[in-house]
Amino acid sequence: MSDKLEKWQGYVPDAELATYRKGGFGERIGFGERVALLNIDTTWMFVDPAYDMCGREMPELMQALTDLTAQFRRLGLPVYYSRRDNRNHPVRRGIWNLKLSVAESHGYTRDPRADEWPEAYAPTEADVVVEKNKPSCFFETPLESFLRYDRVDTLVVVGISTSGCVRAAVTDAFSHNFRVIVVEDAVGDRSPSAHKASLFDMDMKFADVERHADVTRELDRRFSGTARAATG
Repeated sequence: MSDKLEKWQGYVPDAELATYRKGGFGERIGFGERVALLNIDTTWMFVDPAYDMCGREMPELMQALTDLTAQFRRLGLPVYYSRRDNRNHPVRRGIWNLKLSVAESHGYTRDPRADEWPEAYAPTEADVVVEKNKPSCFFETPLESFLRYDRVDTLVVVGISTSGCVRAAVTDAFSHNFRVIVVEDAVGDRSPSAHKASLFDMDMKFADVERHADVTRELDRRFSGTARAATG
């Protein structure tokens, strides 16, 4: 049994893991040559429990976001962000009008703070921000084009929510042949059970799900020398 399958023993029954082993799932993708951080939807709307869209406080996630952002900046690696676009018009909200009971609420449509990031990991002028209308930040946005121009082949994915926008973006990134690393303790969900199930499914099929400490160590191992050379 691969180490990825072993990691999920105790959460997924052995009989089910055996079917993944039989199908050859759960292999490690690994890092490529050029890595970018993709921060998905970690605006105040999704990290501050004052908003309906935030189910709970997640201090571990907030710290991991802050640490990883600082590390990518220190290593001179690109940082990308996604957030929702303007949803004030019902047509711009689209099918959300039917699925989301708070689609017309003040906090969802008209609060400018909701769509900004906490200062600890907010974007700078050097970063790229993509606005999206549906869960995946690849859907009808220029994100893939930007990443190809930036020569990125690997995405370290962080953000909210694991079972929604994160999973949608990871699936699309995999479909576009990017290597994807999901940082287990830097993604979050209003539902811990949905979070865990989605992590398992992505780890088996579309991405490497890795702990923050392991990602940090691998990034430093691969890119700290490059960063020193670039700064003289």
